Amino acid sequence: MIAKKEYYYGLDQLRALLMLIGVLTHAASVISPFYRWDYHSDRYQDALIHNIVHVAHFFRVEAFFLIAGFFSAMVLLKKGKHYFLKGRYLRVFMPLISSILLINTFEVWFVVRHDITPWENIGIGNFIVHAWFLLTLMIISLVCLLPIDKFLDYLSGFNRFIKLGLFIFYMYLPFGIKFVLNMFVPMADHPLFYSFYGYLIEKTLYYSIYFFIGYIIYRSEAVRIFFNKKTVKALLWGITVTGLTYQTLTIGEAKESLPFTMRAINVFIQHASAISVSLLLFNFFFSASFPPSRSVAFLVRSAIIVYLFHHPVLIVLGYYFDVPGMTPFVYFMILVTCGYLLSFLSYLIINSNRLTRFLFGLK
Repeated sequence: MIAKKEYYYGLDQLRALLMLIGVLTHAASVISPFYRWDYHSDRYQDALIHNIVHVAHFFRVEAFFLIAGFFSAMVLLKKGKHYFLKGRYLRVFMPLISSILLINTFEVWFVVRHDITPWENIGIGNFIVHAWFLLTLMIISLVCLLPIDKFLDYLSGFNRFIKLGLFIFYMYLPFGIKFVLNMFVPMADHPLFYSFYGYLIEKTLYYSIYFFIGYIIYRSEAVRIFFNKKTVKALLWGITVTGLTYQTLTIGEAKESLPFTMRAINVFIQHASAISVSLLLFNFFFSASFPPSRSVAFLVRSAIIVYLFHHPVLIVLGYYFDVPGMTPFVYFMILVTCGYLLSFLSYLIINSNRLTRFLFGLK
Protein backbone atom coordinates (compact mmCIF):
# COMPACT_ATOMS: atom_id res chain seq x y z
CA MET A 1 0.00 0.00 0.00
CA ILE A 2 1.16 3.54 -0.73
CA ALA A 3 1.74 5.53 2.44
CA LYS A 4 3.81 8.60 1.59
CA LYS A 5 2.11 10.48 -1.20
CA GLU A 6 -1.34 11.83 -0.43
CA TYR A 7 -2.55 12.58 -3.94
CA TYR A 8 -1.63 12.00 -7.56
CA TYR A 9 -2.24 15.02 -9.74
CA GLY A 10 -0.91 13.27 -12.83
CA LEU A 11 -3.50 10.49 -12.53
CA ASP A 12 -6.24 13.02 -11.87
CA GLN A 13 -5.22 14.85 -15.04
CA LEU A 14 -5.13 11.59 -17.01
CA ARG A 15 -8.63 10.73 -15.80
CA ALA A 16 -9.90 14.12 -16.96
CA LEU A 17 -8.08 13.80 -20.30
CA LEU A 18 -9.70 10.43 -20.97
CA MET A 19 -13.15 11.96 -20.42
CA LEU A 20 -12.40 15.04 -22.53
CA ILE A 21 -11.29 12.89 -25.46
CA GLY A 22 -14.89 11.67 -25.62
CA VAL A 23 -15.80 14.77 -27.63
CA LEU A 24 -13.28 13.80 -30.32
CA THR A 25 -14.28 10.14 -30.48
CA HIS A 26 -18.01 10.85 -30.72
CA ALA A 27 -17.51 13.63 -33.28
CA ALA A 28 -15.56 11.10 -35.35
CA SER A 29 -18.45 8.65 -34.92
CA VAL A 30 -20.78 11.12 -36.65
CA ILE A 31 -18.74 10.79 -39.87
CA SER A 32 -17.95 7.08 -39.52
CA PRO A 33 -18.56 5.00 -42.67
CA PHE A 34 -18.51 1.80 -40.59
CA TYR A 35 -21.53 2.16 -38.29
CA ARG A 36 -24.38 4.51 -37.44
CA TRP A 37 -23.91 6.55 -34.28
CA ASP A 38 -26.75 8.37 -32.47
CA TYR A 39 -26.48 10.97 -35.23
CA HIS A 40 -24.92 9.86 -38.51
CA SER A 41 -24.06 12.15 -41.40
CA ASP A 42 -24.71 10.45 -44.73
CA ARG A 43 -23.27 13.51 -46.47
CA TYR A 44 -19.91 13.66 -44.68
CA GLN A 45 -18.10 10.38 -44.14
CA ASP A 46 -14.37 9.92 -43.71
CA ALA A 47 -12.69 6.65 -42.78
CA LEU A 48 -9.24 8.18 -42.20
CA ILE A 49 -10.40 10.79 -39.66
CA HIS A 50 -12.54 8.19 -37.91
CA ASN A 51 -9.73 5.62 -37.70
CA ILE A 52 -7.15 8.10 -36.39
CA VAL A 53 -9.44 9.35 -33.63
CA HIS A 54 -11.08 5.99 -32.97
CA VAL A 55 -7.81 4.45 -31.77
CA ALA A 56 -8.51 6.00 -28.35
CA HIS A 57 -11.80 4.10 -28.23
CA PHE A 58 -9.90 0.83 -27.80
CA PHE A 59 -8.50 1.81 -24.40
CA ARG A 60 -9.97 5.11 -23.19
CA VAL A 61 -12.72 3.84 -20.90
CA GLU A 62 -10.65 0.85 -19.78
CA ALA A 63 -7.87 3.18 -18.62
CA PHE A 64 -10.47 5.35 -16.87
CA PHE A 65 -11.71 2.36 -14.84
CA LEU A 66 -8.16 1.33 -13.95
CA ILE A 67 -7.57 4.79 -12.49
CA ALA A 68 -10.97 4.65 -10.76
CA GLY A 69 -9.93 1.40 -9.11
CA PHE A 70 -6.65 2.92 -7.94
CA PHE A 71 -8.35 5.94 -6.36
CA SER A 72 -11.14 3.78 -4.91
CA ALA A 73 -8.58 1.61 -3.11
CA MET A 74 -6.90 4.74 -1.79
CA VAL A 75 -10.16 6.15 -0.39
CA LEU A 76 -11.37 2.82 1.01
CA LEU A 77 -8.12 2.02 2.79
CA LYS A 78 -7.55 5.55 4.11
CA LYS A 79 -11.08 6.79 4.77
CA GLY A 80 -13.23 3.68 5.14
CA LYS A 81 -16.36 2.33 3.48
CA HIS A 82 -18.79 4.93 4.85
CA TYR A 83 -16.78 7.84 3.46
CA PHE A 84 -16.30 5.96 0.17
CA LEU A 85 -20.02 5.23 -0.21
CA LYS A 86 -20.96 8.84 0.58
CA GLY A 87 -18.55 10.02 -2.11
CA ARG A 88 -20.01 7.57 -4.62
CA TYR A 89 -23.52 8.83 -3.84
CA LEU A 90 -22.52 12.46 -4.40
CA ARG A 91 -20.06 12.05 -7.31
CA VAL A 92 -21.50 9.05 -9.19
CA PHE A 93 -25.12 8.27 -8.31
CA MET A 94 -26.42 11.87 -8.37
CA PRO A 95 -24.80 12.74 -11.74
CA LEU A 96 -26.15 9.45 -13.15
CA ILE A 97 -29.75 10.20 -12.17
CA SER A 98 -29.48 13.87 -13.17
CA SER A 99 -28.03 12.95 -16.55
CA ILE A 100 -30.80 10.47 -17.31
CA LEU A 101 -33.58 12.83 -16.27
CA LEU A 102 -32.24 16.12 -17.61
CA ILE A 103 -29.68 15.52 -20.37
CA ASN A 104 -30.51 12.16 -21.90
CA THR A 105 -34.26 12.71 -21.84
CA PHE A 106 -33.71 15.90 -23.85
CA GLU A 107 -31.59 13.88 -26.28
CA VAL A 108 -34.41 11.35 -26.73
CA TRP A 109 -36.87 14.17 -27.36
CA PHE A 110 -34.55 15.77 -29.93
CA VAL A 111 -33.83 12.62 -31.97
CA VAL A 112 -37.52 11.68 -32.04
CA ARG A 113 -38.72 15.24 -32.76
CA HIS A 114 -36.29 15.61 -35.67
CA ASP A 115 -36.90 12.12 -37.12
CA ILE A 116 -33.37 10.95 -36.37
CA THR A 117 -34.66 7.93 -34.43
CA PRO A 118 -38.29 6.71 -34.57
CA TRP A 119 -40.05 6.52 -31.22
CA GLU A 120 -40.69 2.80 -31.69
CA ASN A 121 -36.92 2.28 -31.78
CA ILE A 122 -36.33 4.11 -28.49
CA GLY A 123 -35.30 1.79 -25.68
CA ILE A 124 -33.75 1.95 -22.24
CA GLY A 125 -30.34 2.43 -23.82
CA ASN A 126 -31.43 5.75 -25.32
CA PHE A 127 -32.01 7.13 -21.83
CA ILE A 128 -28.76 5.79 -20.38
CA VAL A 129 -26.51 6.25 -23.46
CA HIS A 130 -23.06 7.64 -22.55
CA ALA A 131 -23.91 7.84 -18.81
CA TRP A 132 -23.56 4.05 -18.67
CA PHE A 133 -20.05 4.41 -17.25
CA LEU A 134 -21.52 6.04 -14.13
CA LEU A 135 -23.96 3.15 -13.75
CA THR A 136 -21.14 0.62 -14.16
CA LEU A 137 -18.90 2.51 -11.75
CA MET A 138 -21.70 2.64 -9.18
CA ILE A 139 -22.34 -1.11 -9.40
CA ILE A 140 -18.63 -1.93 -9.07
CA SER A 141 -18.40 0.50 -6.15
CA LEU A 142 -21.14 -1.42 -4.34
CA VAL A 143 -19.16 -4.61 -4.95
CA CYS A 144 -16.27 -2.92 -3.12
CA LEU A 145 -18.38 -2.96 0.05
CA LEU A 146 -17.85 -6.73 0.10
CA PRO A 147 -14.65 -8.10 1.74
CA ILE A 148 -12.65 -7.52 -1.45
CA ASP A 149 -9.32 -7.17 0.33
CA LYS A 150 -9.69 -10.54 2.06
CA PHE A 151 -10.57 -12.15 -1.25
CA LEU A 152 -7.52 -10.61 -2.97
CA ASP A 153 -5.30 -11.73 -0.10
CA TYR A 154 -6.71 -15.24 -0.51
CA LEU A 155 -5.96 -15.21 -4.25
CA SER A 156 -2.41 -14.03 -3.62
CA GLY A 157 -1.69 -17.40 -2.01
CA PHE A 158 -2.06 -19.23 -5.34
CA ASN A 159 0.89 -19.69 -7.67
CA ARG A 160 1.22 -17.44 -10.73
CA PHE A 161 -0.09 -19.99 -13.23
CA ILE A 162 -3.32 -20.53 -11.32
CA LYS A 163 -3.75 -16.77 -10.96
CA LEU A 164 -3.16 -16.31 -14.68
CA GLY A 165 -5.70 -19.03 -15.47
CA LEU A 166 -8.30 -17.43 -13.19
CA PHE A 167 -7.65 -14.04 -14.77
CA ILE A 168 -8.14 -15.40 -18.30
CA PHE A 169 -11.32 -17.17 -17.19
CA TYR A 170 -12.66 -13.90 -15.74
CA MET A 171 -11.59 -12.04 -18.87
CA TYR A 172 -13.75 -14.35 -21.00
CA LEU A 173 -16.66 -14.50 -18.54
CA PRO A 174 -18.88 -11.78 -20.09
CA PHE A 175 -18.22 -13.16 -23.58
CA GLY A 176 -18.95 -16.72 -22.45
CA ILE A 177 -22.14 -15.87 -20.55
CA LYS A 178 -23.54 -13.97 -23.53
CA PHE A 179 -22.64 -16.79 -25.91
CA VAL A 180 -24.42 -19.40 -23.76
CA LEU A 181 -27.42 -17.13 -23.12
CA ASN A 182 -27.86 -16.56 -26.84
CA MET A 183 -28.21 -20.32 -27.34
CA PHE A 184 -31.31 -20.40 -25.12
CA VAL A 185 -32.53 -16.80 -25.29
CA PRO A 186 -31.90 -15.49 -28.83
CA MET A 187 -30.77 -11.86 -28.90
CA ALA A 188 -32.98 -10.99 -31.87
CA ASP A 189 -36.12 -12.04 -29.97
CA HIS A 190 -35.33 -10.48 -26.59
CA PRO A 191 -33.78 -7.01 -27.09
CA LEU A 192 -35.03 -5.65 -23.75
CA PHE A 193 -33.52 -8.56 -21.83
CA TYR A 194 -30.12 -8.08 -23.48
CA SER A 195 -30.29 -4.35 -22.92
CA PHE A 196 -30.62 -4.92 -19.16
CA TYR A 197 -28.00 -7.67 -19.29
CA GLY A 198 -25.60 -5.42 -21.14
CA TYR A 199 -25.89 -2.46 -18.78
CA LEU A 200 -26.15 -4.33 -15.48
CA ILE A 201 -23.99 -7.41 -15.96
CA GLU A 202 -21.89 -7.47 -19.12
CA LYS A 203 -20.34 -4.01 -18.75
CA THR A 204 -19.83 -4.56 -15.02
CA LEU A 205 -17.94 -7.80 -15.58
CA TYR A 206 -15.90 -6.35 -18.44
CA TYR A 207 -14.78 -3.10 -16.80
CA SER A 208 -14.37 -4.58 -13.32
CA ILE A 209 -11.24 -6.27 -14.71
CA TYR A 210 -9.60 -2.88 -15.17
CA PHE A 211 -11.03 -1.47 -11.98
CA PHE A 212 -9.51 -4.23 -9.87
CA ILE A 213 -6.19 -4.06 -11.70
CA GLY A 214 -6.03 -0.45 -10.53
CA TYR A 215 -7.21 -1.52 -7.08
CA ILE A 216 -4.41 -4.11 -6.83
CA ILE A 217 -1.82 -1.63 -8.10
CA TYR A 218 -2.60 0.67 -5.18
CA ARG A 219 -2.46 -2.18 -2.66
CA SER A 220 0.80 -3.69 -3.90
CA GLU A 221 4.06 -1.85 -4.44
CA ALA A 222 5.52 -5.08 -5.84
CA VAL A 223 2.97 -5.02 -8.65
CA ARG A 224 3.82 -1.39 -9.49
CA ILE A 225 7.53 -2.21 -9.53
CA PHE A 226 6.90 -5.21 -11.78
CA PHE A 227 4.99 -3.21 -14.40
CA ASN A 228 7.62 -0.48 -14.27
CA LYS A 229 10.47 -2.81 -15.33
CA LYS A 230 12.06 -2.00 -18.69
CA THR A 231 11.50 -5.50 -20.08
CA VAL A 232 7.84 -5.48 -19.03
CA LYS A 233 7.35 -2.01 -20.51
CA ALA A 234 8.91 -3.15 -23.78
CA LEU A 235 6.49 -6.10 -23.85
CA LEU A 236 3.56 -3.80 -23.12
CA TRP A 237 4.60 -1.49 -25.97
CA GLY A 238 4.80 -4.44 -28.35
CA ILE A 239 1.32 -5.66 -27.38
CA THR A 240 -0.02 -2.10 -27.60
CA VAL A 241 1.22 -1.41 -31.12
CA THR A 242 0.24 -4.84 -32.43
CA GLY A 243 -3.19 -4.87 -30.78
CA LEU A 244 -4.22 -1.33 -31.72
CA THR A 245 -3.03 -1.79 -35.30
CA TYR A 246 -5.00 -5.01 -35.69
CA GLN A 247 -8.18 -3.52 -34.23
CA THR A 248 -7.89 -0.40 -36.41
CA LEU A 249 -7.47 -2.49 -39.56
CA THR A 250 -10.56 -4.59 -38.70
CA ILE A 251 -12.92 -1.75 -37.71
CA GLY A 252 -15.15 -2.32 -40.73
CA GLU A 253 -15.68 -6.03 -40.08
CA ALA A 254 -18.98 -7.38 -38.73
CA LYS A 255 -17.28 -9.00 -35.73
CA GLU A 256 -20.46 -10.51 -34.29
CA SER A 257 -20.85 -12.64 -37.44
CA LEU A 258 -17.31 -14.07 -37.28
CA PRO A 259 -16.74 -17.73 -36.31
CA PHE A 260 -16.61 -18.47 -32.58
CA THR A 261 -12.84 -19.05 -32.53
CA MET A 262 -12.11 -15.74 -34.26
CA ARG A 263 -14.44 -13.88 -31.93
CA ALA A 264 -12.68 -15.44 -28.92
CA ILE A 265 -9.29 -14.40 -30.32
CA ASN A 266 -10.60 -10.86 -30.80
CA VAL A 267 -11.69 -10.75 -27.15
CA PHE A 268 -8.15 -11.66 -26.07
CA ILE A 269 -6.56 -9.07 -28.38
CA GLN A 270 -9.00 -6.41 -27.20
CA HIS A 271 -8.21 -7.01 -23.53
CA ALA A 272 -4.45 -7.46 -24.05
CA SER A 273 -4.06 -4.17 -25.90
CA ALA A 274 -6.37 -2.23 -23.57
CA ILE A 275 -4.58 -3.51 -20.47
CA SER A 276 -1.19 -2.71 -22.01
CA VAL A 277 -2.10 0.86 -22.98
CA SER A 278 -3.79 1.47 -19.63
CA LEU A 279 -0.71 0.31 -17.71
CA LEU A 280 1.64 2.39 -19.87
CA LEU A 281 -0.51 5.48 -19.38
CA PHE A 282 -0.77 4.80 -15.66
CA ASN A 283 3.00 4.39 -15.27
CA PHE A 284 3.73 7.58 -17.16
CA PHE A 285 1.22 9.81 -15.37
CA PHE A 286 1.92 8.19 -12.00
CA SER A 287 5.62 8.95 -12.27
CA ALA A 288 5.44 12.26 -14.12
CA SER A 289 5.48 15.50 -12.19
CA PHE A 290 2.72 17.74 -13.48
CA PRO A 291 2.40 20.72 -11.15
CA PRO A 292 -1.22 21.83 -10.89
CA SER A 293 -2.11 25.12 -12.61
CA ARG A 294 -5.32 27.11 -12.85
CA SER A 295 -5.97 26.07 -16.45
CA VAL A 296 -5.30 22.38 -15.77
CA ALA A 297 -7.40 22.53 -12.61
CA PHE A 298 -10.25 23.97 -14.69
CA LEU A 299 -10.03 21.08 -17.16
CA VAL A 300 -9.98 18.53 -14.33
CA ARG A 301 -13.03 20.05 -12.61
CA SER A 302 -15.02 20.47 -15.82
CA ALA A 303 -14.24 17.08 -17.40
CA ILE A 304 -17.25 15.21 -16.00
CA ILE A 305 -19.68 17.93 -17.11
CA VAL A 306 -18.09 18.17 -20.54
CA TYR A 307 -18.43 14.42 -20.94
CA LEU A 308 -22.07 14.30 -19.82
CA PHE A 309 -23.21 17.27 -21.92
CA HIS A 310 -21.18 16.77 -25.11
CA HIS A 311 -23.27 13.83 -26.31
CA PRO A 312 -26.54 15.70 -26.99
CA VAL A 313 -24.52 18.78 -27.98
CA LEU A 314 -22.84 16.84 -30.81
CA ILE A 315 -26.15 15.38 -31.94
CA VAL A 316 -27.73 18.83 -32.16
CA LEU A 317 -24.66 20.33 -33.87
CA GLY A 318 -24.37 17.36 -36.21
CA TYR A 319 -27.99 17.78 -37.28
CA TYR A 320 -27.95 21.54 -37.86
CA PHE A 321 -24.50 21.77 -39.47
CA ASP A 322 -25.11 18.82 -41.79
CA VAL A 323 -25.58 21.03 -44.87
CA PRO A 324 -23.91 20.97 -48.31
CA GLY A 325 -20.75 22.92 -49.10
CA MET A 326 -18.17 21.56 -46.65
CA THR A 327 -15.59 18.80 -46.57
CA PRO A 328 -15.70 16.01 -43.95
CA PHE A 329 -12.68 17.57 -42.22
CA VAL A 330 -14.31 21.02 -41.95
CA TYR A 331 -17.57 19.46 -40.73
CA PHE A 332 -15.64 17.39 -38.16
CA MET A 333 -13.67 20.40 -36.92
CA ILE A 334 -16.86 22.46 -36.53
CA LEU A 335 -18.39 19.67 -34.44
CA VAL A 336 -15.26 19.36 -32.28
CA THR A 337 -14.71 23.10 -31.75
CA CYS A 338 -18.34 23.98 -31.05
CA GLY A 339 -18.80 20.76 -29.08
CA TYR A 340 -16.00 21.67 -26.67
CA LEU A 341 -17.04 25.32 -26.38
CA LEU A 342 -20.70 24.56 -25.63
CA SER A 343 -19.79 21.75 -23.22
CA PHE A 344 -17.38 23.99 -21.29
CA LEU A 345 -20.11 26.65 -21.24
CA SER A 346 -22.43 24.04 -19.74
CA TYR A 347 -19.87 23.49 -16.98
CA LEU A 348 -19.71 27.22 -16.19
CA ILE A 349 -23.50 27.34 -15.93
CA ILE A 350 -23.70 24.18 -13.78
CA ASN A 351 -20.88 25.37 -11.53
CA SER A 352 -22.52 28.76 -10.94
CA ASN A 353 -25.44 27.34 -8.95
CA ARG A 354 -25.39 25.36 -5.72
CA LEU A 355 -28.29 23.10 -6.70
CA THR A 356 -26.88 22.18 -10.11
CA ARG A 357 -23.45 21.55 -8.56
CA PHE A 358 -25.11 19.06 -6.22
CA LEU A 359 -27.11 17.42 -9.00
CA PHE A 360 -24.04 16.85 -11.13
CA GLY A 361 -21.57 15.93 -8.40
CA LEU A 362 -19.40 19.06 -8.37
CA LYS A 363 -17.73 20.09 -5.15
